[in-house]
Amino acid sequence: MTAKVLLVDDDPALLAGLVRRLRRNYTIETADDGTAGLAALERGGPFAVVISDMRMPGLDGAQFLARVKAAAPDSVRIMLTGQSDVDTAMRAVNDGAIFRFLTKPCATETLTQAIDAGLAQYRLVTAERVLLSRTLLGGIRVLTDVLALLNPVAFGRAARVQRLVRDLCADLQVEAAWEVDMAAM
Repeated sequence: MTAKVLLVDDDPALLAGLVRRLRRNYTIETADDGTAGLAALERGGPFAVVISDMRMPGLDGAQFLARVKAAAPDSVRIMLTGQSDVDTAMRAVNDGAIFRFLTKPCATETLTQAIDAGLAQYRLVTAERVLLSRTLLGGIRVLTDVLALLNPVAFGRAARVQRLVRDLCADLQVEAAWEVDMAAM
């Protein structure tokens, strides 16, 4: 499966050109402004990399990337803009916590290198989270096994509480049910 990249720019010709240059290596989705970009993120996310222009109608790039950070903190954010002034760069870095700041026109090789670096960062962050959750879950399972050996009555009660919590999470459709399940364990 190729990596998913979201491109957001209000220039349809630029978006079409970027799609032609990048579609061989990545799964590309486009949006013509920040609001459409947020809708694409909600509808088709998660995206490993989100690339945005700075000047767009409605939400500008810094505002858009700040919202992307809140909605999808693991997505790597890149600014691709025709503006290269210091104020633009500072807003993008401070508000959107961007990974790279690129200026238009941008060579295909430069853009591909930035996306590849963003993909490596995305994989690192998501792999770290998976490793941490598995390590934490493994540690909790060891502790519950020890409890089962030392105090079977307490273990039985804890197992019943865990089953009740799982059922409750299913009924309430809790998104992060594994976290609640670990807490119950």
